[in-house]
Amino acid sequence: MTIDTHKHYPVPPDGCWNTIGVWGKEIPRCPRLEELTHCKNCSVFHAGSLKAYDRAIPEDYRDEWTRVLAQSKEAFVQDSKSVIIFRIGDEWVAIATGLCKEISRMMKIHRLPHNKSQILRGVVNNGGEIRICFSLGNLLGIAKASQVFDAVFHSVYSRMIVMEVAGRPYVFPVSEISGLHYYREEDRGALPKTVLASAASYMNGVIKWEDKNVGCLDEALLTDQLERCIRL
Repeated sequence: MTIDTHKHYPVPPDGCWNTIGVWGKEIPRCPRLEELTHCKNCSVFHAGSLKAYDRAIPEDYRDEWTRVLAQSKEAFVQDSKSVIIFRIGDEWVAIATGLCKEISRMMKIHRLPHNKSQILRGVVNNGGEIRICFSLGNLLGIAKASQVFDAVFHSVYSRMIVMEVAGRPYVFPVSEISGLHYYREEDRGALPKTVLASAASYMNGVIKWEDKNVGCLDEALLTDQLERCIRL
């Protein structure tokens, strides 16, 4: 494998790696791929990655973190567990913090040919790495939001969560992220009968957060179903 470290080329405005490179579909392909094997070995891609650090901070990103950091800090309790709380449609869900590797802005989802699964959405380009993207909403049977969330009085930003299950990274979109929450095991209650059967199959209880009941995802059950979807 050849690594291009000495030559410097201008960075195309649209990113040639997304058009004629390994993540693109245009023909003809980049003639330098035969030499370098992958765009990550090219100085053009390297220059583009450095340029990404110089871009302006999105206004919604600044506003969102201003709101999160301005909130009163939740005291850490000994023997407590931490979860990331987020919303899908109208439902609030929690996932173990240890499963979450990254929270990013929305990414373009590339559909897979001949894929008929409602759970497997396709793949995304996450920092130059191809990740499997799935719909947690379809897996849990959660419908799209029925209420309108006012972005003026309540900052709402769609995000993607990158999680790692059994060493394999997955990505799924969420409607909104609240942040980190701590709870004790004895504070987790049983699932109410109003929870959909499809959602209940992947949850091991509920916790109280503000005035809401938040369903806690069961890591083992979620892992098993995701691995099964990939094999199909």
